[in-house]
Amino acid sequence: MLFLQTGRVDPNASRVCGHKGPVLDVKWNPFNDHVIASCSHDTTVKLWQIPERGLHGNLTEWLVDLHGHQRKVGYVEWHPTAENILLSAGYDFNVIVWNTETAEPVNVIEVHKDTIFSIAWNRDGSLFATTSKDKKIRVIDPRQGQVVAVSAYVIYARVIRKVRIPT
Repeated sequence: MLFLQTGRVDPNASRVCGHKGPVLDVKWNPFNDHVIASCSHDTTVKLWQIPERGLHGNLTEWLVDLHGHQRKVGYVEWHPTAENILLSAGYDFNVIVWNTETAEPVNVIEVHKDTIFSIAWNRDGSLFATTSKDKKIRVIDPRQGQVVAVSAYVIYARVIRKVRIPT
């Protein structure tokens, strides 16, 4: 049985090691509890097989190494219904739909002209949305690689006033 403890992590704890730069995002595979995807400053996305009994030493061998971005990769998202499909968003302003079984891009989507801040699939995986530094939300068809809806978003600030209550 695995017991989780709170507090500091032992500096000698086992690690997942393999990227040549800082890791920016990690996601568990929703179809396999022992596989994670990670992305990094080193422009790659890697898939890792985590042993069933946990790490008992550094994990340095990855399952799949995905190359396609020209700059650091900031975000990864597993497809909600297709087992071997992964989405990645890079600082090259591209979103790539990957087939993780063949380690090949299914589609490279080039619809952004600025930094991508987030990505998310809809419930059935027929569309995904992105937010960007240009203050737009884009809904994208991953098969066609086209924007199907775009909207500006506005951040509202709530003003709190000091009110004197009579006593």
